[in-house]
Amino acid sequence: MFSIYSISSVWLAIILGGIIGCVATAFVANALKGVPVKAVAGNWAKHVWSIIFMVPVPLLIGLPAGWIIAFLWLVLAPTIASKIYFGPKDLPFITLCTFHAGFAVAGLIIYALLSRTL
Repeated sequence: MFSIYSISSVWLAIILGGIIGCVATAFVANALKGVPVKAVAGNWAKHVWSIIFMVPVPLLIGLPAGWIIAFLWLVLAPTIASKIYFGPKDLPFITLCTFHAGFAVAGLIIYALLSRTL
């Protein structure tokens, strides 16, 4: 059976989407709250988790209204994970959603460009 995950360009899009999305989160957090960019973009563990959050994107995009569902996933999943486990727990939920909206937009743009063109 054919799987979207058997295509190497999809994995490249997931990995680069996660990394660039993480960097976008750093810049949004910096612009809104003065969080040092290096605190987010310089943390390899945050990049790993960003890539992990990108893994379901190919499946989500295949659903009806998939791009919207993927966007919501990429905003809400890392926000909930931040509130429950990773921190910062002192920031309001909506602020973290805003940070992760930068991740979602950048990650989806990179995913769309790479998975379609390679």
